[in-house]
Amino acid sequence: MIDDRRTAIYQAITEARSNDVVIIAGKGHENYQIVGSDKFHFDDREVAAEALAEIDANN
Repeated sequence: MIDDRRTAIYQAITEARSNDVVIIAGKGHENYQIVGSDKFHFDDREVAAEALAEIDANN
């Protein structure tokens, strides 16, 4: 298990191969994350798009 959500999303996307499916579940509509008593901006869609753009730039 990867505790850091951003790292987990990046790893899942960058390790995926042709015909793999990556499912990012659990937060869908939320654009924030709460850690302890702190709430900060975090959007799974943005993180996934960043990872995909990085892959595209490297190919």
